[in-house]
Amino acid sequence: MAEMTQTPESAAGAAQTQDRRSSGAGSAGLRRAGGGGGRPGGNRRMGRRKKRCPLLEAKIDYIDYKDVKLLERFIGDNKRILPRRLTGVNTTMQRRLARAIKRAKHLALLPYV
Repeated sequence: MAEMTQTPESAAGAAQTQDRRSSGAGSAGLRRAGGGGGRPGGNRRMGRRKKRCPLLEAKIDYIDYKDVKLLERFIGDNKRILPRRLTGVNTTMQRRLARAIKRAKHLALLPYV
């Protein structure tokens, strides 16, 4: 059987990697003391801006079930109604939107799933 022999360079490299692992510093030694993430102030979290209702911004107060072009904006690729968290529509308008989409589907203006 062939024995594995280590050259002095590879033995030294193995010892260095072993020292790095056993020191326990990891990437913690590379972090800055003031917090991190590149943000000034340390632990401050940036909140996501709240989505504005696109229907209210367009000053639409009545959702017509015959307006297929408008309703298609709130239907996904699989022809299902998109949730509020994706569209940004407020609760009241989401209910009206769902009712209008269901009516349009019933009249075959929009496809069913």
